[in-house]
Amino acid sequence: MEAAGRGRRKAQGRRAKKNMNTGGSPAECPVCLAGYDDTLQRPRTLPCGHTVCTLCIDQLEEQGRVACPECRVSHAVPEGGQFLVCYAVEALIRMMKDAEVAAAAAAASPPPSAGEGERAAAAAAGKKEAAGLSQKMRSFLQEQEATVVAAITACRDAQAQLNQDQTTLAGWGERQQQLEDRLLGLVDQSRNVRELLQQEESRAAAKEEELKKGEQGLQAVLETLRTLTTEQEAGAAVTEVFRVTSEAEQTVKECREGVPDASTVTTARKVNAASSAALEAVQAVLAALETLTIEEPRPQSDSDSTVMGRLHLICTGSLTAEDLRSLTQPARRLLEAGWVFAVHQVEGQRRHARISLEAGQLCLHALKDHPPPLGAATLQVSEVVPPSPPCTVFLDLSWPGRAPRRVRIRLSPDTPRGRQFLLLCTGQRGPSYVNTRLYHVEKKGEAGEFVRGGDYESNDGSGSSVLLPGLGEGEYRESGRAGDVFGLVWNDRIRGENGKFGIFTRDCQDSVVSLRVFGEVVDGLHVVAEAAQHRDIKEVTVADCGVVL
Repeated sequence: MEAAGRGRRKAQGRRAKKNMNTGGSPAECPVCLAGYDDTLQRPRTLPCGHTVCTLCIDQLEEQGRVACPECRVSHAVPEGGQFLVCYAVEALIRMMKDAEVAAAAAAASPPPSAGEGERAAAAAAGKKEAAGLSQKMRSFLQEQEATVVAAITACRDAQAQLNQDQTTLAGWGERQQQLEDRLLGLVDQSRNVRELLQQEESRAAAKEEELKKGEQGLQAVLETLRTLTTEQEAGAAVTEVFRVTSEAEQTVKECREGVPDASTVTTARKVNAASSAALEAVQAVLAALETLTIEEPRPQSDSDSTVMGRLHLICTGSLTAEDLRSLTQPARRLLEAGWVFAVHQVEGQRRHARISLEAGQLCLHALKDHPPPLGAATLQVSEVVPPSPPCTVFLDLSWPGRAPRRVRIRLSPDTPRGRQFLLLCTGQRGPSYVNTRLYHVEKKGEAGEFVRGGDYESNDGSGSSVLLPGLGEGEYRESGRAGDVFGLVWNDRIRGENGKFGIFTRDCQDSVVSLRVFGEVVDGLHVVAEAAQHRDIKEVTVADCGVVL
């Protein structure tokens, strides 16, 4: 059966090539040479641009792909199971059929009356001129005419769209001008209030100087009163006391009642409140823009293909975790464009993790401080990352002369070390394995060889910070097979509680060391083994890490 199918497809390919070489009609399938219709043999366009009928495409399909019978380029069958219908060819077929019907009706109509002689003569002249054209040429010219008419229609539609967009942009410009005027008015008010406050500050400084001089005069009078010896001196001193005290009391009264100016203070408080409210509103809008989610423009909608349509999607679209897991077409396109991120709050700081699609698998990379591009689709980390193992995480190892290569690790359930390893691969608690080094190789070249790494604190094996408590609890497996990921226990004391780990590259035959295995390398063990043989293990760096969703 399979051989017969291959023979049938080869024969169809030969017919297509023959039809192409002989200039077949555009209204006929190049494979079966039958005319297209609007039921079983609808014209369908392949991504390479060639058109084949539905029946022939179904016969050419093999293992989800179709090889074009004309150019032999292989194409994957779309998710819907069918390639797009070529509506241009269908429209051409309808035009040709309408022309044939009109020609038949004209041939069967009675001779024109005497009053129609002039029109009849013109029609006869047109037929005479066309008499020298072949049927194929007339069909080709009709096709070109349809193409020109379609292009004119597209130009007119584009002009109408541009006129509409110009009206929209003009409206936005007017509103923006109004906002700018209001903001400039607020800035002018703020500037005026600032100048008034500076004036009040200068007036207060001047009053302060007056008070200091008055105080000095009072001090001098006080000293004089204490040193008086005659009645004549006493009379003169009392007169001076009345003068100096009156001036001081007047200055104090002016300070208490007129400095600073009540109107200036009231205006300053109002403008300050208005400016603060405006800034808070701006910050709220910017925060909302940072969390905008978008949906990939839908190809079935013509309006979404315009700039305005895409902007509308940016402002109103959304992407859910279910869309991501089911890999809908919009989600897949966003992933391929690198526009999907997960958001997580770490110690009051928003951090973002890129979500990628690699070899058909969704991967969340370690959280980083820098924000995603404006308008990127975002979800919460908790929506996509499991709270605890079992799950698969990854480390991308690199060293000089070697591009990063991935090591996938399957974490066991019910182990605190496994939960800690997951948190350090995502960075949900702050630190992560990104930019940490492998710092030692035990038993290099011997049975039981393993590498050590994961010291996110000191990066040399001396770190001791604990990310999660109780790492010794839980159901650990004691083993020593190549690929096992473990934490060491020596003399009943856990070593490396800050996230340090070991990975066996060769089977262990030593039963002296008790191991707490919490994971297993499921892909990329050869990368770890090659790293163990590198001349300097401390040059091996975790370039990236994350979790397979």
